[in-house]
Amino acid sequence: MADWLSTLLPLHWLRPWALLLLPVAVLLAVFGRRAHGEASLRGLIDAHLLPHLLVGGNKRKWITPADTLALALACFSVALAGPAWEREAPPLAREQAALMLVLDLSAAMDAVDLAPSRLERARLKLQQLLERRGDAPTGLIVYAGSAHLVLPPAQDRQLLLTYLDALSTALMPEAGSSRPASALKLAHSWLDRAAVPGTVLFLSADWPASELAASVRAQAGSRHRLVVWAIGTVEGGLIRAPAAGAADDEPDQPGPARLARLDVAGLSALRDQSAAELVAVSQDDSDVARVQTLIAQHHAAASAQDPSLRWRDQGVGWVWPGLLALLLSFRRGWVLRWPTACAPLLMAGLVLAMLVEPAPALAQDSAPAPSPSLRQRFIDYWLTPDQQGRWWLERNAPERAAAHFDDALWRGAAHARAQQWQAAADAFAQLDSAAGWFNQAQMLARLGRYADAVAAYEEALTRAPGWPAALADQARVRSLIPAELEPTPGEVSATPGERAGKPAPRQPRSLSEHEVAELWLQRLDTSPAAFLRRKFALEAQALSASAPPAPDSPLTPTPASARAPAAQ
Repeated sequence: MADWLSTLLPLHWLRPWALLLLPVAVLLAVFGRRAHGEASLRGLIDAHLLPHLLVGGNKRKWITPADTLALALACFSVALAGPAWEREAPPLAREQAALMLVLDLSAAMDAVDLAPSRLERARLKLQQLLERRGDAPTGLIVYAGSAHLVLPPAQDRQLLLTYLDALSTALMPEAGSSRPASALKLAHSWLDRAAVPGTVLFLSADWPASELAASVRAQAGSRHRLVVWAIGTVEGGLIRAPAAGAADDEPDQPGPARLARLDVAGLSALRDQSAAELVAVSQDDSDVARVQTLIAQHHAAASAQDPSLRWRDQGVGWVWPGLLALLLSFRRGWVLRWPTACAPLLMAGLVLAMLVEPAPALAQDSAPAPSPSLRQRFIDYWLTPDQQGRWWLERNAPERAAAHFDDALWRGAAHARAQQWQAAADAFAQLDSAAGWFNQAQMLARLGRYADAVAAYEEALTRAPGWPAALADQARVRSLIPAELEPTPGEVSATPGERAGKPAPRQPRSLSEHEVAELWLQRLDTSPAAFLRRKFALEAQALSASAPPAPDSPLTPTPASARAPAAQ
């Protein structure tokens, strides 16, 4: 019944059988008018006396008590049917929508058409965007002649800002023309690991025609939105790039001047062929707001297609007009039979009882609130604690929601929304399930208790073997544990993220999380810029070593020479 009804009315009906009461409301109005009017008295009073005995004479009433009862019954029927047009966002939805930033670090980003330069303006815009996103997971990729991962999607804004400040065009090992297609593929490979669709945000001034076809193929069929933030002007500006080989602590040495313009044709072709969103840079923060809106719209649209999310019941809004119609029954002269009048009232009570559905409970905390006020006792009479918690959570009051929830899962989600990590971990600890251990591990990682978080992930994997999210997060957290707490090189471990005791083989991809962590531990005395330069150089060498050698090329490195820099 719900299928053809949803086709007829563009809504989702949670209880479509309740709409069968609408014909009852129509019959109530029709027969009520007949019983209330002159026709009901013709068999009891002579016809020549009846007009003189009626109050109001022969005036016909446009609204009768039966009409108000029918209107109330119709409103309650629609409310009970449960109309819905949007799905409820999960408690941690804001922290699930990942964003992958892809920053162009080719020489064109040193153009000065945007003061002080394109790269500095892009850095400022990203800082404003990260301030709006809060702790939502955000990653960073840079590219020029090759694409490199700086940080995977994570909820560490300060670390991302640290690396963002260290970026410059001089860090890239290949300073040739930009290759956005490879960067787009790398971004998709990381976003595909999450269950929630994400957004790829490019910050660039051009899109080479040679990269257009590969980019369109990479974006085709992807569940992630592509947004291009055009950093540049049509008039263009001169490029003042630092000379090659300049040290980090030396001032920039001016190189040859070139002119770089915004590639309007290339960006427009990408937008037309791949349905990408194009946002122009502005002097104010309107472009930042536009980008944030596109990210939120994509996540909302993706969530609306998720069948695992519950529909948001909007039927309660129909109760109030029904009750307002019943108030007309108290007007003077409106005669009602009590059985007929009580039927809509009973219907209203049934609607309110069914609309307020309790949230699914997995674990209960039965400790009642001490000394509830009269207002709270009245609310408790109508709503359960979990229903009150859901009400506050939907109104962005997670602290008050956590105080009401009996359900440990929802209480932990409310504490997490309020960034109360310890309280959230304590709530999730009450659940002996895969989801409970996984969420507890997430909170322990937030608190910096990485060893405990790894153990909690292990408990989640024991109850849900092969869970991709738990495996990925466990490896990421394990890489953050100091070296002295990790297994020794002689130990054998098949767990992802543990040290293998030998150099990893060169593959045409970014360095693994373990390799990045090991390289970081070896270079603690270096700056982020020096660390990134060495990381990008190793990745570029690994990529060139894995590529087939060109014929008769004396400069093609051998596998041994390709591995030499990694052993330094």
